[in-house]
Amino acid sequence: MHRCLRWLLAGLLTLVAAAGAAAQDTEAAQENPRKVADAIIKEAGRHLGKPYLYGGNGPQSFDCTGFTCYVYNKFGYKLSRSSADQAHDGREIKGGYDKFQKGDIIIFGGRANKKSPGHVGIFIAADSLAQSFTFIHACNSGVTISHIDEPYYAQRFIGVRRILPDFPPEERAHKARFNLKELIGDKTGAARDSVLNAVQERSLVLFPDGSWAFVGEDGKYVAPPGDKDFVLNADGTWRFEEASSAVFYTVKAGDTLPKIARKFGVSLESLREMNGLTSKSVIRLGDRLRVQ
Repeated sequence: MHRCLRWLLAGLLTLVAAAGAAAQDTEAAQENPRKVADAIIKEAGRHLGKPYLYGGNGPQSFDCTGFTCYVYNKFGYKLSRSSADQAHDGREIKGGYDKFQKGDIIIFGGRANKKSPGHVGIFIAADSLAQSFTFIHACNSGVTISHIDEPYYAQRFIGVRRILPDFPPEERAHKARFNLKELIGDKTGAARDSVLNAVQERSLVLFPDGSWAFVGEDGKYVAPPGDKDFVLNADGTWRFEEASSAVFYTVKAGDTLPKIARKFGVSLESLREMNGLTSKSVIRLGDRLRVQ
């Protein structure tokens, strides 16, 4: 076979293989969008620290939309190149932070006009009570992870666009709901009575950091009243603590439990106990840990 013809055939086979891979990625997203979202965040995290460059499309430098386009393109999704256009990609998601899902595109206003799209990022996770969230983006300081409660971004938050399919309900509800009768089970004594007296027979949610919230009839989380925290110990027991003295920390890129323990001057064992963790527990970006 002529050499040029062989090259042409090889090129065609490569294109066919690439198209097949893209189709598989799309099918995988339809079947399990959560796994695709996890992969998107993992890919985005690979570029943490890379510099900002206006017009940068990666992989060595990015601007904000160049970054989102680059990451999503890895999984067969084509996003618009400008922030104004990305503000119309996918579909709009309304409601509180608990309605957002990993991988959503976060739209922010620009420096000159807070109400006009000028910046974008990728949603990572909301905190345990859905009062804040983390996102990864390319900004003037490079690719980094930020929080929505940072004043600059809080003032410019416009909305959210969903590119991936919705997570299946059973997968998206990653915080387990418990019925108190099942939760307390065979526990007896004063601890059981104090729990029942405090929360009656209402359904509640327990979070990885030991905090908790009631579940309203509409399915929304409601912060517990008073100044008590209902805390899960690593051994499966429960206790009440004064909430006013509690200090919490949101896990950032590069954090480890020993590093967080050193930062706040507590022992590793105490940190694990306060958060119901064991030596095998894994912390993730956006987790909210009690540190004092």
